[in-house]
Amino acid sequence: MRSSLALRLIASAGMASALFAQEAAKSVENEPLAGHARQFLQARVFELGLDASHDFALKSVHQDDLGEDHIRVDQFFQGVKVFGGEAIVHMRNGEVRDTTDALVRDIRLNPMPTLAASEALAVANEALAPNGPYATDPTAELVFAKIQREARVERNQAWADEDGGAALAPRAISARPTRMALVYHVHTELENGGDETRHTDYLIDAHSGEVLQMWDTLHTTAATGTGKSQYSGTVSLSTNSITGGYELRDNVRSMQFTTRNLNHATSGTGSIYTDADNTWGDSANYVEGSSTTAANGQTAGVDAHFGTMKTFDMYKNVFGRNGINGAGKATYNRVHYSNSYDNAFWSDSCFCMTYGDGSSFKTLTAIDVAGHEMTHGVTANSAGLNYSGESGGLNESMSDIFGTMTEFYAKGGGTTSIPTSGGNWTIGEQLASTPLRYMYKPSLDGASRDAWSSSLGGLDVHYSSGPMNRCFYFLSQGSSSSSSSNFYSSYLPGGMTGIGNTAAAKILYRALTVYMTSTTNYASAKTACLNAATDLYGATSAQHTAVTNAFKAINR
Repeated sequence: MRSSLALRLIASAGMASALFAQEAAKSVENEPLAGHARQFLQARVFELGLDASHDFALKSVHQDDLGEDHIRVDQFFQGVKVFGGEAIVHMRNGEVRDTTDALVRDIRLNPMPTLAASEALAVANEALAPNGPYATDPTAELVFAKIQREARVERNQAWADEDGGAALAPRAISARPTRMALVYHVHTELENGGDETRHTDYLIDAHSGEVLQMWDTLHTTAATGTGKSQYSGTVSLSTNSITGGYELRDNVRSMQFTTRNLNHATSGTGSIYTDADNTWGDSANYVEGSSTTAANGQTAGVDAHFGTMKTFDMYKNVFGRNGINGAGKATYNRVHYSNSYDNAFWSDSCFCMTYGDGSSFKTLTAIDVAGHEMTHGVTANSAGLNYSGESGGLNESMSDIFGTMTEFYAKGGGTTSIPTSGGNWTIGEQLASTPLRYMYKPSLDGASRDAWSSSLGGLDVHYSSGPMNRCFYFLSQGSSSSSSSNFYSSYLPGGMTGIGNTAAAKILYRALTVYMTSTTNYASAKTACLNAATDLYGATSAQHTAVTNAFKAINR
């Protein structure tokens, strides 16, 4: 939600304010923006009904193409971070314009834990029971968090979709009340091939050691020179000349990146792809068990490299974003992960994208998949949407949306806009005989929802993404007034006119990077999109009206 109230930074500053000043100095590249951050610290002008036990630490500073600065802060209570507690300070010309409030109130707990962090890590390890080594050392952070109380869970419950049909949902969970608790937030990463590739987070009671919540945080596609690519035809690749040949290294884009061959390993960075004549791949699906360095093995690298090039170009040329973190931080692709691995994923720890060769699917390097995975990185470095509940569905939807926009951009010949031709409105349709997901009517996959309901947050995030995917389709392409159409919504029976890919994508991008926080749900996503439409096109614009109608069409 937006707030006109002021968030007051405590005069005593303390640990969090010191962190803010330190991080502000590190994260800004020009003196005017640094001045904005310092002025924000010194002014202490915000007041959101919190007491003197609360402090704030800088999370990030972002300057957008409208000339506004957006300063994200994390909330602390008695020196302990509040999980999901955030505010975004929106500044124009050095003055506070507005705030986005996702702060947590009414915390009345002692910040001293009974358990040590090492004990919480041991609890998580016992719960996870890994068969192989961790890809990176597990972490444990002491936080205050809202914990959902137990509620009745109905599995394999049939639900009626908005058009009167029925689909089988994986599970339905009724709305659950919450309580505050002092917990350790533990993050683990296992990357040991198809049998054990999991990123799992836990909230563990800091007194009893009980596992209060756990969720999967593997950001996947969901199961799921001259390059002769498998999915995009013959393409031009940005490569690097080395002694004796070339390597898949892009030195042209500010976000310099490489594409590497894991050769069926499940850890490490692999070896950068090299080639003697700068002609890569054979356009064919990888033959499991064959060489990963020969032309057939190079093809996965071609598609991953090309996909990263085009995803970067779209973010840069359409939205003005310099790479995944907005500051051009280098990244890399890893292909030929494990054996016959049916997925692709983003990892915050390595700041990289990883692709399997597939068994049920073809090699998972299609252009919309590449855009999907890189967008998980963009989301992690902007709103940071939690990968569970409604925010998790929105996280997946952002990747589906901008993965789809990458496909339209790449195949439609986009430059500074996103064409309406060349792409399609399904996800991963090149990987198998049927798509993974359908943007225009998500329930066609047999599990995703077409519209919001109170039980949406209990679904797997790849299914709770459905309503937002459909909302974006309607926003861009419009909806039908014919009840027999796949593009019809009973919540908006008269239909609507879309605003096109470019305007719709700009609204979603601004909503994601400027107004959404880690706990944004569908209701606050609507507010974020309306705020973004107002900023870009005005509160009385056709684009603003289209946002309202698109969310109405998914029951929000």
